[in-house]
Amino acid sequence: MSQRAFRRQVGQFAIVGFDGYTVPEELRMLANEFDIGGVILFSRNIDSPTQVAELTREVQSLRRDWPLWVSVDQEGGRVARLRDPFTEWPAMQVLGRSRDANLARRFASALASELTAVGITLNFAPVVDVHTNPKNPVIGDRAISAEPAIVSTLGVSIIEAFQVGGLAACAKHFPG
Repeated sequence: MSQRAFRRQVGQFAIVGFDGYTVPEELRMLANEFDIGGVILFSRNIDSPTQVAELTREVQSLRRDWPLWVSVDQEGGRVARLRDPFTEWPAMQVLGRSRDANLARRFASALASELTAVGITLNFAPVVDVHTNPKNPVIGDRAISAEPAIVSTLGVSIIEAFQVGGLAACAKHFPG
């Protein structure tokens, strides 16, 4: 296997971030040389729904043989890269208190619609950590529940609704 072919195979596993509201030249070069798997958008990449939709189209123009992942962390609550005028969803803990799988599906369906409408294809959510340490400020209200059965039931409901809505889900965090 040539070095170029090897770099391109390895590059498919990379999801990279970048600065700005448009695709920078450095990202174009990475996509060309390494066939990256996709990008992750952060607040620094997001101005408005129209701008995000244009950015995701521009990102997809970098692809070769398959669509690139366009990903984001849009959990709800304090971890939300897309803010007003996008919907501001509550933290997962609020959903967990409901213990309602149907509500979880409705939430995830609405979120998937909003994200896919602007070209986002992968959401790094839901958080499926069981909230075992109330003093953990990193997870806190991002966790669905302290009860594993509730986390499991609602987590699966969210993931399934994302998938039905055309949005890939990446449950986190590992090892947990």
